[in-house]
Amino acid sequence: MADPATRSDRRPQTARIALPRSPASVGEARRFIQARAAAWSIPEPAGSQLVLIGSELVTNAVLHARTELTVTLELRDGRVRIGVTDRSQAPATLRHYQADAMTGRGLGVVAALSDRWGISAAPDGKVVWAEVVAGDQPRQETTSRPPDLRDAPPASPGGGQGTRTVRFPAVPVDGYLALQAHNDALFRELELISIELETGAGGPVALPVAELVDQLYWRFRGQRDSHRDAVAAAQARGQPTVDLETTASPSGAAAALGYLELLERADELCRSGVLLTPEPSAEVKALRRWFVEEMVAQL
Repeated sequence: MADPATRSDRRPQTARIALPRSPASVGEARRFIQARAAAWSIPEPAGSQLVLIGSELVTNAVLHARTELTVTLELRDGRVRIGVTDRSQAPATLRHYQADAMTGRGLGVVAALSDRWGISAAPDGKVVWAEVVAGDQPRQETTSRPPDLRDAPPASPGGGQGTRTVRFPAVPVDGYLALQAHNDALFRELELISIELETGAGGPVALPVAELVDQLYWRFRGQRDSHRDAVAAAQARGQPTVDLETTASPSGAAAALGYLELLERADELCRSGVLLTPEPSAEVKALRRWFVEEMVAQL
């Protein structure tokens, strides 16, 4: 059978599938991409890369676009383009993690595995797309990179009446990034479960997980990580540690302790395999507790 890279004389081959806004759509998309890659004789590692890229794009659409979506594959001139179209105008954004983070990293995975990727406007939403070489062509250097944050300003602490400044000196950058990656992966999984609970898709959800969705995800999902850009900027500058600060009211101490207790309950579910997110390392747990204890002590 002809190598996909030699098919420039053929018409582009296209396949698409429409999917609902459901966590089950991620698995359905994976099976669809695997079947097309086999039918088109896409060699490895390109076939596996397509499956992983597609899984991340569909997961992002389910979590953030919250609309129906369409997955489109196109084979043209030895390259495969995968696009996920949704009906949301909300922009897709990259996160900043360590290179060896063991959790799904959304568009970071897409940028790392694809030769090119981007976001295009659609008549009623947007298309997030990526391309990989399907044959023996040399891989192109991607032109889409995370923004340069070396000169980013520190996070603004804000403040208001009755609030106090809380300082976190010499925070290890690698440790904070690992903590951030774990929290993002955990909330990503809890959000998928919350959609299952809302839509009735999938099987029954274990009671401890449903309670965690109610008490942790719904209560704290709107909390913004005000240190994210400051830590990413410190990483880009090569700093091993960074000084952080925030503002909070004295009543925030109780909320912080409650948040820590819920995260430790989540750790148990990660350890037992009830949740798919890996259990955080001892270093991440210690840093998380230190943050809370510092906040309580200073409030």
